[in-house]
Amino acid sequence: MRQTTSSIDDIRSTITAEMDRWGVPGLTIGILSGGEVQTGAFGTANANTGIATRPETLFQIGSISKIFTTTLVMTLVEEGKVSLDTPVITYIPALPLADKTARETITLRHLVTHMSGFYGDRFDDQGRGDDALARAVAAFVDLPQQTAPGELWTYCNAGFDLAGRVAEVVTGQGFEALMRERVLGPLGMAQATYFPDEAILHSVSVGHLKSTTVDGFEVAKPWPIPRRSGPAGAISTNVEELLRFARMHLQDGEVEGVRIISAESAQAMRAFETDADAFRTWGLGWSRREVGGELLVEHNGATNGFTARLTTIPARRFALAILTNHNSGGAAHTKISETALSRWFGIEEARHEFLPDFDLKAHSGTYGHRLGDLTLVPDGEHFRVERVNRNPFAGTESKGDPFVFRPIGDRFLLAEGGGFDGAVGEFILNPEGAIRFLRFGGRLAHPKP
Repeated sequence: MRQTTSSIDDIRSTITAEMDRWGVPGLTIGILSGGEVQTGAFGTANANTGIATRPETLFQIGSISKIFTTTLVMTLVEEGKVSLDTPVITYIPALPLADKTARETITLRHLVTHMSGFYGDRFDDQGRGDDALARAVAAFVDLPQQTAPGELWTYCNAGFDLAGRVAEVVTGQGFEALMRERVLGPLGMAQATYFPDEAILHSVSVGHLKSTTVDGFEVAKPWPIPRRSGPAGAISTNVEELLRFARMHLQDGEVEGVRIISAESAQAMRAFETDADAFRTWGLGWSRREVGGELLVEHNGATNGFTARLTTIPARRFALAILTNHNSGGAAHTKISETALSRWFGIEEARHEFLPDFDLKAHSGTYGHRLGDLTLVPDGEHFRVERVNRNPFAGTESKGDPFVFRPIGDRFLLAEGGGFDGAVGEFILNPEGAIRFLRFGGRLAHPKP
C-alpha cells in the first residue's frame, strides 16, 4: 500500500463541503501520521454566540469514552484486581439483573464486547453525587434480557456503566478519579473531563440539533451527560488529546516513556473477540473492520448534539480524529474519513452489489426499541425507511429524515441517505425462520404489531 505525505489542507474542500451538506456548525480534525500530529478547526463552536472553533476546543466524544473505560479495566486486570472471565456478581453480589442465568454468568468480557445480551440504552439521571453509578446499577432490574450472554452482539451502553461500577467496587475509588489517576493524568490529558463545570474552564463547544421549527440548527439542551453514564460516554476532550490517547494504543500501551497498559493488553484490546455485523468485528472495547486489505481499529461516539470518530490503522501507526457539534455530523465523518484514507494510503471502501429479488413484502413493517422506530416500506427494489427518534437526554420524540435500505444479501441491507450512507442493517431470524430482530445502529429492534 502506498503512503503519501499529505496535510489537512489537501482535504479541506471535502471537510467544508460535508459541513455544508449536513449543516454542521463546527468541526475539529486531527491526524497522526509518521509520528507527526496535524490539527485543524472549522466553523463555530456555538451558533448562539458565533465563537470560532479552535483545535483546542473541547467536544463531547460520546462512546469513544468506552475505549478509555476498557483501558482502565485492563489496568485492573494486570494488577489482578479483576478477571475478564469471572462473573460480575463476584464483584457486585447484589447485581439486580432480571434474568437469573444472565445475572450469574455475565462477565467483564461480555460487558466490554457488547455481548451481555441485556438492553443497554439507559440514561436515567441518578444525580451528580459520588453514588451515581451505584444508583444506576441498582436500577438495572428492569433492563430486558434480549439474548443470552455471549449469544449475539448488541450495543450496550449500560454494560460499560456496569464495568465502571466494578472498577469502583474493587478499588474503593470513584470512577472519574480512577480514570484521572490511571489514564488521563499519566497521559497528560489535562483538559479531558467528565464534568461540565470543568469543561467550561476551557474553550468548549455546545452541541446542535437540526431545528424543528426553522431552517438550520439549534443549540442542543441539556449539555451535561448524566454522571451515571460516565463509563459509557461522558468524556469531553479535544483532538490533540484524543490523538495522544490513540498514539498510546498504537505504541502498544506506552507514549513518551509513560506506560499506561502492557503491550499484551493493548494488543488484546484490538484483537478479534466477536463478530458484530456483516462488515465489522469487535475486540475489547474497539470496533474492527478491514478496508483495502488494512485493519482499521476505531470507535464512533454520539451524544446530544455531538458526534465523534476515532480511526486508527495499527500497522501504519496512523490515527484520524474528527469531532463535530451536530447530531448529523456522523454523516460528514463518513466522507471525510474516506477521503483522508484515500489521500494518505490509497484505501478505497468496497462497493456492494444490490440484490434485486429480495422479498421486500415479507420483511416490511415497523421495528422498534426505546430509542426509536424504523418502518420499512417496499418501494421498487428497495425499502423506504421512515423514522421516529426518541432523544433519551431531552426526553423528546421527533420524526427523523427518511432513508433507503437496499438489500445486499439474504439478510443484509445497506443504508443510503438520511445521514446513514454505508450503515448496515441485518435481519436476525429465530430457529423457525421468523424475524426475531432487525439489528441497525448496533441495536436490536423488535418487530412491532
